[in-house]
Formats: sequence, C-alpha cells, structure tokens
Amino acid sequence: MWKTYKMKNFPWIDEKISSIDLNNLSHALIIEGQEGVGKNQISHHLINELLSEKNSKNLIKNNSHPDLFCINDETLISYFQREDKNKLKAKTKKIPVGFIREAIDFIMLKSGLSKNKILFIDRAENLTISSQNALLKTLEEPPQNTYIIIQSNRFKCLNQTIYSRCQLIHLNNLSQEKLHNWAKEILKDKSDNTIIPNYMTPKKVSQHIEVGSFEELKILKSSLNKLFYPLDALNIDVSKGEEINKIIDLNLDFIEKLNYIIDFALSLLKNDKTKIHPVRLSDFIEQLAAFRENLLDINTLNQRYALNHLLLKIPN
Repeated sequence: MWKTYKMKNFPWIDEKISSIDLNNLSHALIIEGQEGVGKNQISHHLINELLSEKNSKNLIKNNSHPDLFCINDETLISYFQREDKNKLKAKTKKIPVGFIREAIDFIMLKSGLSKNKILFIDRAENLTISSQNALLKTLEEPPQNTYIIIQSNRFKCLNQTIYSRCQLIHLNNLSQEKLHNWAKEILKDKSDNTIIPNYMTPKKVSQHIEVGSFEELKILKSSLNKLFYPLDALNIDVSKGEEINKIIDLNLDFIEKLNYIIDFALSLLKNDKTKIHPVRLSDFIEQLAAFRENLLDINTLNQRYALNHLLLKIPN
C-alpha cells in the first residue's frame, strides 16, 4: 500500500509533520494538496503513530492491520470485483456509497489489536455525493478512539460541512524554484535538476531517481533541442529521423514522453527562445494536448507510430 523511496521525508513534509500535535489531534483530518507532493508521508506517519503497537508497522505496510480500513485504488478495485457482478463499474474511479457504508460498519466495531481504529480514504475527490453524505453522519458522531484520515488531490472539493468537521492540513503547490533547489541537493549530478519539467512532482522526481531514469530524460531533452533547433538545414530530415528514433526507443512511459514534449514546447513559447512562429508552435502544442486528452478513448494504440507521427509535426 505505502510506496517507500530511498530518500526519507521531503523537508517541507518534515516541517508539516513536526507541527502536528498528536495529543490534540482531531478525530477527523483532511490532508489536501497536489498529487505527488507528499500527502502519503503525512498519512503514513499519523497511522503509524496512532496504531503504534508491536508489529503494527508491517501490518500497516501490507494493508492487513485489523484496526485499519483503507479506501484507495487497490481496495476500490477489490470492492467492485466483489460487489459488481456484471463488472459495469469496474473502470470507474468514483467511491460508491456502499463502500463507505462498509467502512463505517468496520470502524463501529471494537478494535482488535490497537486502542484506536482508523479509516483512511485516498483520492477523496472521487467520493460521490451520496458517499459524502454517508460519511458526514459519522463525522458528526464519531465512535470513541476512531480517526478518519481523508486525502484529496484537489482543494475544497468536498461538501463544506465535511470541512467544518475536520482538521485541515493544507499542502501548497511546490514552486518550480523550490522543487529544483530540493532536487539539486539530492541528485548526484547537480546539473540534472535543469531537465526537470514544470509538471513533475516531488514524487515523480523521486521515482526517476530510484529507478535511475534521469539519463533517459537527459537524452529526451537533448533530442528535443535538436528537433526544435536544427543546426544543419541541408540534413534536417536525416537528423530529425535519428532524433525521433532516439525518443521512441527511450525506456520511458509513453505519457511521460508526451507530457515532457508538451512542457518543452510550452517553455519555448513562454520564453521566446525559438525562431518558430508562435502561432505554429501553439498549434503544435494544441494538437499534442488534444491527442493526450483523447487517449482514453483509443482502445489499441501503436505507440511507436503515434509518437513518430506527432514528432514529425514539429514546426521548423
């Protein structure tokens, strides 16, 4: 359930955790902030502190603690496989009221191993209106020694009455400067922080560091520079094909490549660092963005062909 990285807590999360007084903790908390900024680390810390009995850490890590009920992507899939016999809702991300009622029934039971019981809800922005209403009743009259920890990737997306019943832990979006400064401290090659795109979160940076894929990002940026700034006009088609093949062969996720290309083109548009006419560059970005938006509707996709086709449209 809990993904751990080689580095420990992000420093801004360490500061936030140190400011939380466990002795005066509300029975219900909302932790909100952009995806990948470190919300899981706060939740993980709180759950470990509240369920602090011997052997609890391993049980929590494996999502098998008898006093912890988790609603996340993994358990939501299991719920639909169990309850939705026709598999009509198997692909939805919405958290149904039936799952919330199941969670509420759980926390009403007497604790088994620990003094406390915890209900953890991830991606609370996916709670349906009915689910929020069912949860609200429990928030108004919570069982003794019960804690409800709610995580959301969106700000102020729930029923306002829910917010009034919860302690709010708000994580601001990390500025690009702060992200780069943090990355510079932990990267072996300090210059690697210049290849971090604007959309990348601390979590994503951590993942790239852990799997050692920053070299792939370097190649991607280098190839894009050559595609957008061709030095030899006479051999432009040859060099363009070579660089496109390099990008296609990179061991990076297709969406990752697409996001990086869009971000790279946007940075050129904003900084006026290219001779490409801004209207043509804007049209190219819009085409990529539209393709990305429609990806979910494409059942089968030849990624190599699609990437080649899109990159050949880079305006010169």
